[in-house]
Amino acid sequence: MLGGKLPLEERRKESSADRKFLFRSSASYPCMNILRRFTFPVLRIFYLVACNAARKISIEALSDTPAGITSRFVFPTSGSNAEAYLTRPAGPGPFPLMILLHSHTIGFIGAGSIVPEAEAFASDLCYAGLAVSLPGYGATEVVPGIDPNITLNVVLDAVSLVKKLPWIDSKRFYLYGFSRGAFFAALLANRLEGIEGIVLHSGAYDLNRLYQETPWIRSLLNPNGERNPKLISILPEVPTWYAPTLILHGGKDSVVSVQQAILLRDSLQAAKKPYRFVLYPDNGHRLPPEDVRKKATAFLKENSGSACRAGRG
Repeated sequence: MLGGKLPLEERRKESSADRKFLFRSSASYPCMNILRRFTFPVLRIFYLVACNAARKISIEALSDTPAGITSRFVFPTSGSNAEAYLTRPAGPGPFPLMILLHSHTIGFIGAGSIVPEAEAFASDLCYAGLAVSLPGYGATEVVPGIDPNITLNVVLDAVSLVKKLPWIDSKRFYLYGFSRGAFFAALLANRLEGIEGIVLHSGAYDLNRLYQETPWIRSLLNPNGERNPKLISILPEVPTWYAPTLILHGGKDSVVSVQQAILLRDSLQAAKKPYRFVLYPDNGHRLPPEDVRKKATAFLKENSGSACRAGRG
């Protein structure tokens, strides 16, 4: 692994909450059930804040979402229901839609963990934010599985619903993914028309190589113990990408080796696609949030511009 290894205890601390970032088989629970399972006051406060940060509304009420508000809603998909958060920027719109996909989260919090990023993009660039709780997380009831199409279908159903809103620009999209979410965001890169920018944070892009080079993850990627599991590599799809891509990764990431980011960078370069690669040489899997926000905002503004009207930024 490039960038060297962290001490064993530090590696364990960093990776314990992230090791299931690719696949998860547990069922989902509502927020109050989570609170009953944890007794530590700090955890109780954390979950109360996460569960109540956005108001829950009906799908029909999304059209009338007030400016500057994040709303939580549940939508039908794959014969079940899934959870999502929608952030409306200030102003009349219509606004481009940023689709945000979260990492593995503790306590089944799901998309609530990435709402701060959605609200930051709404504030900085006037992009509406759609954060979707992936199968196995949050209040999403869709049963997760190894087939990535299970997850992609949930996200695409959410997009199909939200892009019909009068204050959403249905032809302009952006993708933001962290860790597990970066993998699925990269899979979406050529499955949606109108993508104008992609931000990938600490993701894996070649699961075959990850499987060979990361022993602890093999049981997650190959739960049935197949001798030659057929795993996905996103790299062959890179020549079909057309949106500028920002890759962010830590040089001391002990969860997903920085080599994964380098492989994606090299594939983008070989395909002559627009990209920027930002290495944080002294950081692990979780990068400094304020600096990530600063670099992502600058990259998107430079490549496709702000959607804020004159006088707002």
